[in-house]
Amino acid sequence: MNTAFTGDQFDQAYADGIEHHWWSLTRNSFVEAKVRQLLGGDARMLEVGCGRGIVVAHLRNAGIDCHGVELAEVAPLPAVAAHVLGGTDAVDLPATERAAYDALLLLDVIEHLDAPDDLLRRIAGAFPNLSHVFVTVPARSELWSNYDSFYGHRRRYSLAMLDALSVTLDWRLVGRGYFFHSVYVPAWLMSKLKIDRPVTIAAPRGAMRRLHRLVASAMLLDCRWLPGSLPGTSAYACFDVKRSQDSGRLP
Repeated sequence: MNTAFTGDQFDQAYADGIEHHWWSLTRNSFVEAKVRQLLGGDARMLEVGCGRGIVVAHLRNAGIDCHGVELAEVAPLPAVAAHVLGGTDAVDLPATERAAYDALLLLDVIEHLDAPDDLLRRIAGAFPNLSHVFVTVPARSELWSNYDSFYGHRRRYSLAMLDALSVTLDWRLVGRGYFFHSVYVPAWLMSKLKIDRPVTIAAPRGAMRRLHRLVASAMLLDCRWLPGSLPGTSAYACFDVKRSQDSGRLP
C-alpha cells in the first residue's frame, strides 16, 4: 500500500515553483472551495500524501487549519516547513495529534492502489475523531496515457467507481463530481491518437506565471459553473465516515 513517489517521479512532478503552474493553482482553489462547502472552514485537516505541501500552503494562506504528512522524504515548501512531515506514515503520528484531526485529504493518492479501500480503512481507523475523508483522483478510463503509466496509476476513476467505493467502505457520499472539464476533449483526442503526454511538469518562470494565473482563472470558471456530472480529467469525492452509505444517497 505504498503510495510514495520514487525520486524520479518527485523530480518530474515537484520542481521548484510548481505551485505557480495553472493546474496546481486551479486544483488548490477548487479543493479550497469544496472543503469549505462540504467540511466547513473550521475543520482541522490533515493532507495524507501531501508532497511538498502545495495544497497545505494554499489552504493555510486561506485561513484553513491544514497540516500534511508524506511517506517520501521531501523538502517542503519553506512557508509550510513547520506543518509538513516527510518520511512518515499517517498512522504513525502521535496518538494525541491523530485525535486532533476532523478531516483527511487524499489528493491524487488512491489511484496508485489496487485496493484503495484497504488504505482508507486503515488510515481512518487511526483517527478517532475523524468525520470526513476528501479525495481527488484522475478521471475517465478512456483518457489513460503514458502519463498514468509513468506515475504508477492503477486506474482512472468514474463517478460510478466512487459510488462503488462508498458502498464498499459503507461511508456516505456527501459530494462527488468531475472537474477540469475543459481539458477533457484535448486529453481524449491525445489518447485516441496515441500522442504521449509530457511526464515532466515544468514550473512557470517570470512573466509565464501571469499567463498561468490567467489560465487558472478560466479553469476555475469551468470547475465552478459546469455540472459535476459532465466528464472531466479529474474527479473528487467527499465521504462522511460516521454515517452509513444507506443513510443517504446522492442522485
